[in-house]
Amino acid sequence: MLKPLVALTLTCAAGYACATTTELAGVWKGTVAKAAITACFNASPDSNGSYYYQRFLTPIQLTQDKASEPWVEDGNTGLWQLDAPQGNTLTGTWRKATGATPLPLALTRSSAEGCGGDDYNAPMEAAPLPVKVAKHHFGEHAYQVRTQGAQVTLKLEGDSPAIRKINQQLARLAVSPEGQATFFTERREYLGRDGSGYTSEISVEPSYWSSEWITVRFYRWAAGFGRNGISWGFHTWNLKTGESVDPWRWIGTRFEWYSPYSGHVSLPKHFASWLQMQAPEDSECPGVASYDLYDLTFDTQGMKLANQATGDGCDVDLTFSWKQLEPVLSAQGRAALPSLRVP
Repeated sequence: MLKPLVALTLTCAAGYACATTTELAGVWKGTVAKAAITACFNASPDSNGSYYYQRFLTPIQLTQDKASEPWVEDGNTGLWQLDAPQGNTLTGTWRKATGATPLPLALTRSSAEGCGGDDYNAPMEAAPLPVKVAKHHFGEHAYQVRTQGAQVTLKLEGDSPAIRKINQQLARLAVSPEGQATFFTERREYLGRDGSGYTSEISVEPSYWSSEWITVRFYRWAAGFGRNGISWGFHTWNLKTGESVDPWRWIGTRFEWYSPYSGHVSLPKHFASWLQMQAPEDSECPGVASYDLYDLTFDTQGMKLANQATGDGCDVDLTFSWKQLEPVLSAQGRAALPSLRVP
């Protein structure tokens, strides 16, 4: 199986012209067999590129380990062997795998821009983004997640007035004020860097689901920001009424949202004092009630209070039963308590 690849490598090494990244830099349009494609290559020393079928407009990364070797598609879905460009004309072959039947590549350079430029990206941005719908279950509860660019929408199965109301709110939360602008900006940046088209990781999924309540976790890992780009938020609804509910109201405060993924909270004095008495004091750590960002989650047994763990030995991760919490519950919390205990 390795013989065809060896032959290709030796052909280039023996003095036959093979394309280099400097010669390839730019945007190319043409065909693989009879399918219309657009390809791009970033200038040396990046040794990367991208292409899409004009029918589908979904970019596929191209990388090359060595100048004499074929270009490899992300996911190993194909191999490109390119001849040296003749001016603005480029030819070569595409194979599904090493040893497979070659298909002709014929391309013409349309601009000298890299993969992050308008020539490559404008057609993708002018067309509706592809939609992916995945069906899931949380225990016995069915739901689906629809992903289109940066818009990730969770939809509960069912047609009751309450479910319809929750689904409307979930759909609104999925739409960013910037629309898909951030998605396009991120994709352009990473296409220009390494041909990958990498964008922020976004997920929306249930974290708790009883007969009375549902909590959904909105998670985002902003592209290029490492751990500091991670944020998430928990949103809760009453399944009987369809109303959005802030569990922080049950202890006398409210959560201030910046976006569906982040916000802050100020603990009320009575709860902060009570909390300090529940946790052992550590002279090397801030007080457990001194943070402005916590996750507040709940189930039939009680509440859990945690901050975003950093591994510094001072992480807050406390669980309290409903019985323990009764003295510090607000009027809203006491009114909700019977339904909170229902599975």
